[in-house]
Amino acid sequence: MKQNMKKSIIMTIIYCMGIGGLTLFIGALYPGKNVDGVAEAINREKELVIVSDNSNNDRDYVDISKSALASTTSATPIPTPEATATPGPTPIPTPLPVYELSVGGYPEIEQFFHDYYVAWNSCDYNLLKTKATNPDNITPLIDIEKETQFIDDIRDNMYYIMKSYEDDTYIVYAYYEIKYVNIKTTLPRLDKFYLVKDEDGNLIIYNSEMDDILKTYFDERDNDDLVSWIIEGTNDKANTALKNDENLRVYVEALYRK
Repeated sequence: MKQNMKKSIIMTIIYCMGIGGLTLFIGALYPGKNVDGVAEAINREKELVIVSDNSNNDRDYVDISKSALASTTSATPIPTPEATATPGPTPIPTPLPVYELSVGGYPEIEQFFHDYYVAWNSCDYNLLKTKATNPDNITPLIDIEKETQFIDDIRDNMYYIMKSYEDDTYIVYAYYEIKYVNIKTTLPRLDKFYLVKDEDGNLIIYNSEMDDILKTYFDERDNDDLVSWIIEGTNDKANTALKNDENLRVYVEALYRK
């Protein structure tokens, strides 16, 4: 009887020791908490990350089996928000086109200036006003009358025409020679105009204020090789005429004396 009781006690001890050892073994494989108190576990078969918020016990499961983390140990960079394009500095404008200078070739322009010089020589002030964008900026009538009172004829007209960079606009150098009453030698002269079209499509002299771009472009055309040659040639001819004809020189000096 006592021997059977001893065997029972020994078997009970062995059985209890086995259960306790198995429990410790399983506990070593699966720790319940880390040192920070945040519950974590890894399910390697399903590759699930278990994230626990310290503020509550709810858990979110994020599948990373097909993410970048499934094939690399480096952290996946946070996508950078699409940047809004910032306007850069204003690009330097393309140089404005410069067109060839032609002698004539524009019948409409030639007719326009034929009528203009007829009106100028006859002091038709009303007609002159219709040929300018700003009638208030044309030469005062008293000055036109003074300049033209002894003109006998305007001859040898020639028009050097260049397209401007704007549509339907032209730079015109008008060459002509003035024959004064009782003076044999003619005086060469060169006028410069900026010609545009009005709302009705009629040619008209632009004598309003120019913006900086237009004024620079308009002035710089005098430096073009052919234009410069025409200007110098006209001045040379005028100086020669004044030098060779004393009557012409005296009259012109008196006319433009202030």
